[in-house]
Amino acid sequence: MKAKETMKLSSNALTTLKDTLIFLGMDPDSEEVTASVKNNIAILINAASAYIETQTGREFGRRQRTEKYTGTGSQKLILNHYPIKEIKQIRDVDSGEVIEANAYYLEAEGKNGILHKDDGWPGRGYPGGLANDVNAFKKSIEVTYTAGYILPKDGTCKEPSDLPYDIQYAVWTMIQQKWSISASGADGLSAFSISDVSWTFDKTTSPVVVDAVNKYMRWSI
Repeated sequence: MKAKETMKLSSNALTTLKDTLIFLGMDPDSEEVTASVKNNIAILINAASAYIETQTGREFGRRQRTEKYTGTGSQKLILNHYPIKEIKQIRDVDSGEVIEANAYYLEAEGKNGILHKDDGWPGRGYPGGLANDVNAFKKSIEVTYTAGYILPKDGTCKEPSDLPYDIQYAVWTMIQQKWSISASGADGLSAFSISDVSWTFDKTTSPVVVDAVNKYMRWSI
């Protein structure tokens, strides 16, 4: 009889199955840890990871993105995702002109997601009203950049994961709490699916999770 395959973790999973099992006090190599147990925990990892990303408004995995922004009229431009690892190109959408790399720099080495430009990021839009003021701003700055962390499941010896440990700990705490409820028969795991982005706690949200969400919440734009 073919062994049951373990459910795959989602692309945004913020921890690994092995590390989660160890945190829960289970031996990943033990025959007592069945495929069914591993599948249920994989579901919880995916659900908890989705919850953290939804609450923080961020994607933590590292990848290249191309996004359009509204000029702030100030020296600071806050990108959607961080830490920023590389700026490949910044382009003026209206003129098609590429903004030279020496015209801006990353604040805090990209850790806070802010691009600084001494002469400012000009805001453009459409005038209206009696005063003919700009009242409809347009996204006229296109940024192609790489940002995010190497997730635990994607880490290698050459490039290990750099995801902050407290994010993983928050995910483990959520799973431990839910697993304990289910193990006691208070509720079941069948209600969870990979696409879930909500989470129900037995009493109140763990302070560990609240602190992690508040700490890593995306900057307002």
